[in-house]
Amino acid sequence: MRAPAVDLNGHVVSAFPPWLDLPPGYIVNDWIAWQKGKLVAARLREHPEWLAMLVSELSARQDHLFAASLEWLELLRGGELEKVASILESPDPEGQRLRSSAPFRGERFVKAEEMEAIRERAYLG
Repeated sequence: MRAPAVDLNGHVVSAFPPWLDLPPGYIVNDWIAWQKGKLVAARLREHPEWLAMLVSELSARQDHLFAASLEWLELLRGGELEKVASILESPDPEGQRLRSSAPFRGERFVKAEEMEAIRERAYLG
């Protein structure tokens, strides 16, 4: 484990600003994915028919998917919108793990401006 950073006066300096609500074990990229996951969950609630669309898209490539994408395919095939949304919104290690391979790509899920705002908040405050 890395020693905490200290300033010239010997005071411990936080690695991240206090407004960046990183759960334990997270890095900034995890936080960005978590915020994106929250937006995707909201979009899926607005458009529950997208679950079936994703199942169709992933099923068409099923023979070429990595294990993580196959896990998402099974979750999506279950058709439980709130279960999928809960995973996307969860700060726990399981949510973090699954979000790292989430198949929710493109502007329909998160607009470029929204991603830019998330990144700006993560890096600039």
